[in-house]
Amino acid sequence: MNILDWVEFGKVSAERDDNLSSYFFDNGVLTSAIESPTAFLVLGRKGAGKTALFKYLDENREDFLSAEDLLLPQSFEDYNWNIHSILADETKAASMVYKQSWKFVIYAETIQALLQYYERSGQAAPTRIRNAGRMLEKLFDTPTPSIYQVVGRKMLELSKLRLPSAGLDLESGDLNGISADAGEVSFESVKTDATLRQRLTENVNNITRTLEAALESTDGWPRTFICFDRVDEAWDDASVDSSRPVIGGLVAAADAINAQFHGRLRPLIFLREDIFETLSINDANKLREDCGALLHWNKTSLNAMILKRVNFYGEQHGVDPVTDLDAMFDKAEMRQRAKPFNYILRRTMMRPRDLISILSRTVDAMREKANDPFKDDVLAFDDLECDSIYAAEPGYSEWLKQELLDEWGVQRPIIRKLLQALQSNGSTNVTRETLTNSLRALDPEIPVTCPPISGPV
Repeated sequence: MNILDWVEFGKVSAERDDNLSSYFFDNGVLTSAIESPTAFLVLGRKGAGKTALFKYLDENREDFLSAEDLLLPQSFEDYNWNIHSILADETKAASMVYKQSWKFVIYAETIQALLQYYERSGQAAPTRIRNAGRMLEKLFDTPTPSIYQVVGRKMLELSKLRLPSAGLDLESGDLNGISADAGEVSFESVKTDATLRQRLTENVNNITRTLEAALESTDGWPRTFICFDRVDEAWDDASVDSSRPVIGGLVAAADAINAQFHGRLRPLIFLREDIFETLSINDANKLREDCGALLHWNKTSLNAMILKRVNFYGEQHGVDPVTDLDAMFDKAEMRQRAKPFNYILRRTMMRPRDLISILSRTVDAMREKANDPFKDDVLAFDDLECDSIYAAEPGYSEWLKQELLDEWGVQRPIIRKLLQALQSNGSTNVTRETLTNSLRALDPEIPVTCPPISGPV
């Protein structure tokens, strides 16, 4: 059978891959994070597969959680990050500025999930949980406010909220003391009005403490995981300075909640490792060691991941299972006597995304050759063609260059000039002196005397 009739490797982007659940490969990090009661960080490089883990956990929770466990997936595409900026507690350290607003989000989402759990199971919700839900309904005009309402325009209206002077009483359920002035409140009006901003922050803090007390004082509710993905959506040149403390606040809130509830309420944050390293948080190294699960790939796990994808598509066409990736190629060795898989692997950054990209480009090169309009004979392939790997390399190199810029351009802007200097050098062997001269030719102000940056440059 012509290998082009069946071979595929799936999508580079997990968000767009409808077949991900069918050939997902867990290299152990997800199981490790869930089974460790102290873990709340899933760290990995851009393209390492964090969103794939998040998506698979959401769609196949029974593989990792018990029937009683609750899972609350939160993906932050199109999320209103600006709201956190006006909830900042300016009396606290920079690393803790956004901690309380994230606690508010986590507790509000948890209360709603618990109410739905008790309703599904036919049980009466505990008094404080039930009344906490009634309070949220009164505040947001709906029994199940979405996260976009919890941290959105409806939250801004809490700046006009008047709470009882004695605080909220969720034991009695008397919420009549909650009142708010009529009318919508705009983001700009709260941002520019110190009085509204102060009242909003105070009200959110008071409500957060009330929700926290309701959860702490109630026994018997199931273990609850609230997972955060794509928290780097606003990580770009324009927003990095504002995004960094917001993400740091989420990490601080997750750390505090995980310790406070002893693993019963478990935030899990899927976060790029390079972004975590830039956050201004206390004991970052200790958090990484004690509370982090690193999404790391090696040759064995990457081989198993690709085989699972290949065999998924092969099975649909009646192809016998493939057990050796090198056996799929038409040559046993390539340049420098490297086996095909080793040759490909050396050109990646040891990430699933890279492997999928170069293998898919190899197949595309073969299809172009097979569809050459100037050839009279129909060209068919029994195996993957090693020569098409070479043909795929130029396009893949451009793609990999853009990946590096996307990953490091914000934290280390000098990488753009470094890559330009390497390209202009025109040689595969580059000395420090030639690189320095190339950089100075691009920009005399570049601080070329400082040590070179670490990382994959």
